Amino acid sequence: MTKRAITYARCSGNDKLKTGGENLTDQTHLCREYAIKQGYHIVADLAEDDRGASGATFDLPQLSEALRLAHAGGYEVLVVRELDRLSRDLAKQLIVEQELKQAGVTIEYVLYDFPDTPEGRLNKNLRAMLAEYEREKITQRLVRGRKRRAKMGNVILHGHAPYGYKGVEREDRNFLEIEESQAEIVRLIFQWYTVGDGNSKPMSIEQIKDTLTAMKVPTGADLKMTAAPKRVRGYGEWNRTALARMLSSETYIGQWYYGEENIPVKVPAIIDKQVWEAAQTRKLQNRRDSKRNTKYKYLLQSRLRCAECHYLLRTVTRKSRSGHSYRQYYHCQAADRDLPCTNKYHYRADRVDKATWEWIKELLSEPQKLEDGLDKYRQKQEEATKPLRNRLQIIETMLQSEQSKYDKVLDVYLEGHIEKDEFLERKQRYMITLDSLRAQRDEVKANLHEQAVDSDWVLTIMGFAEAMHDELIEAEEDFQARRRLVELLNVTGEIAFEDGERVLYLHCVVGEKRVSIASQSTSSRAMDYTAHTGTITSARQ
Repeated sequence: MTKRAITYARCSGNDKLKTGGENLTDQTHLCREYAIKQGYHIVADLAEDDRGASGATFDLPQLSEALRLAHAGGYEVLVVRELDRLSRDLAKQLIVEQELKQAGVTIEYVLYDFPDTPEGRLNKNLRAMLAEYEREKITQRLVRGRKRRAKMGNVILHGHAPYGYKGVEREDRNFLEIEESQAEIVRLIFQWYTVGDGNSKPMSIEQIKDTLTAMKVPTGADLKMTAAPKRVRGYGEWNRTALARMLSSETYIGQWYYGEENIPVKVPAIIDKQVWEAAQTRKLQNRRDSKRNTKYKYLLQSRLRCAECHYLLRTVTRKSRSGHSYRQYYHCQAADRDLPCTNKYHYRADRVDKATWEWIKELLSEPQKLEDGLDKYRQKQEEATKPLRNRLQIIETMLQSEQSKYDKVLDVYLEGHIEKDEFLERKQRYMITLDSLRAQRDEVKANLHEQAVDSDWVLTIMGFAEAMHDELIEAEEDFQARRRLVELLNVTGEIAFEDGERVLYLHCVVGEKRVSIASQSTSSRAMDYTAHTGTITSARQ
């Protein structure tokens, strides 16, 4: 019977710098040639993102797919170019191999042959340890080298220079020079923000954004463009986030910082320190005023995403045209960043929050259905964490096995059958493996803890729901009570503009619902909240 095979390829960020990503295509081609030569039927070619993916993590989409297909009986052989393409972490290497072995899948490496013998396993583990060591040393060298260069006065640019500057390399040094045409815009922004344009009081960031956009002043993103990729905004369309960053940056007063240690590097100043400090004073005052302004509350703050780009929506409070009242909105942050999204609409928070609360009240009105939904959610989480629990069991078994091997070596040494040097060398290998496995065990346990459904949590929701059911009128006026329930039920949402209609997709631990925001009426296509394990099929077709 012909064996079924999957090819797997991965390139790291370092590979990407060296090869530009072509390494990924070469790996797949080499693996396919090997599989065809062996007479295997290739089921799929799996390759991680060509932007580079760390070999030290399990959180890789295509590796997860390879494991899923293995457990589903989808193939018998995983073909990889070489050991460090699968992993540069010893524990991960051993765990993945054991998971695949349990599923009846073997791994074959194109460039090296590791027979399933004590010598073959030892050779493979040694190579895995060397790969892990190499990964750590490369990272350390890069970090040390960049820090050293920064301390010597070099500006380390990961991409492009800050707006107002250009990166210059001269005599083996990297530094910033003022780009005068951009620097004039920087000075203008600080002037408008601190004193105004001469005809008005200091301008807000929103006003500055609108003014620069109206003038079609090129943004930093415009100046960085070397091609014509898909863009959110047109040329010269500024955003609040970039402006806020500029107004806070100490680079413009001659102090650039590198890394988490904030290594200072002197650069040419574009504005006076007094002007910069005036901008910080105004920003601080604005934040204080914002904190005191407690009447602006959003039920789904930090819980609402754009259905198109999946970016978190930000909250916006604006004065009405009359200037006597305020109106609150949810707005996609992609509209303020260079992200591929066309959802530029503002969604009224009062309508979104009301629709959300009406749905929550439906859940509270039928405790039995709520309890049934929670049970289904618990079952779903149990199924979702099954791979993690299986991985934890594998790690525990491997830890016992490695510890047993080490104990036997120790006994042999104590009985005088091997020399001390040999014992110490073998002990070091076992300790490296054991430490790596323990680290992976702790990580898996932490993930399981985060995803576990606690029985006390279920009781808390039911008790809170029961209390709220009798006090719904009071709850209508208690924002904190409503927000607490949103958090307990883990209510989240997505907003979309579909067929000329503003639509809200609500999700929580016990169900989903589709709501038309404009009319506040629930669509006839709404999901029953106890059908959490299903999918919304009619809403997006």
